[in-house]
Amino acid sequence: AQGFYVVSSEDGTSQTMAFTAMFESGHYADSLSFFGVHRTGVSESQLAIMGGTGKYVNAKGFATVKTYTDQANQQHETDGEETKLEFTVYISY
Repeated sequence: AQGFYVVSSEDGTSQTMAFTAMFESGHYADSLSFFGVHRTGVSESQLAIMGGTGKYVNAKGFATVKTYTDQANQQHETDGEETKLEFTVYISY
């Protein structure tokens, strides 16, 4: 993935995200572009799918985003630099 992830609230609980995820298989390079706000204070946030390339050209849909927590160490707070996110993508194309 390539893009940006910027804190967009004073308390740090909202991050604006805009990025492109690239998938490579053989000689084809497919991608999906995402944009939206990820809120850490809720169980999941949604990002819009803004399109894609390759087999995802003209893709429409959304992705749900959850902040991954380290259950073994009970780590629930992150500094943004080491945050792990889980994405579930729903698309039509």
